[in-house]
Amino acid sequence: MKTTMHNVAEHAGVDKATVSRVLKGDSRISEKTRIKVMDSVRALNYRPDLNARHLSTNKSGFIGVVFRELNVPWTSNFIAGLDRSMSNFKYDILIKCTDGDKRRAACEYVKLSDRGIEGLILGDSENLPENVKIPTLTLGFKKEGAIALLSENGDFIPTFETGAQAGRLLMKLIAGKPMPIREIIIKKEEEVQE
Repeated sequence: MKTTMHNVAEHAGVDKATVSRVLKGDSRISEKTRIKVMDSVRALNYRPDLNARHLSTNKSGFIGVVFRELNVPWTSNFIAGLDRSMSNFKYDILIKCTDGDKRRAACEYVKLSDRGIEGLILGDSENLPENVKIPTLTLGFKKEGAIALLSENGDFIPTFETGAQAGRLLMKLIAGKPMPIREIIIKKEEEVQE
């Protein structure tokens, strides 16, 4: 059975609210109480319920990536770079494939929306969602309301570095940082200009 916050509170001899405050880093909690709670957390191997945390913070910790195909040679390098970048921000990636099918694309966008993604990277220029209300990047094409990653010569081939850069840019958008430009031009392989 999974250890709950209630179990930690009982073990430490405090109430659940105190455990919650300790885990959130509330400065009103004494050092003695903080140590007692954290000792109980370690002793019971307590892991916070991420679903509950996401509900209370209104943040899912997920971004979505939608590709037309997953079997193109560059996909794994791009995803590896994106994963490296997103893991630094403690975000997970949900990857979907449309196979070029409009109905499947619509279904995949609904699934991503239901998971509460906070940002979206689009790699399928033909099957786009309508009225996207979250920060969005596009790979190799333009879409109104999105930041476009483009190449100088029009032949955009994502790499590990562009994946990492896409993650950093998306996190800036998720954080609400202003982006004065709507297009990022890839000058040459492995070099991104903002």
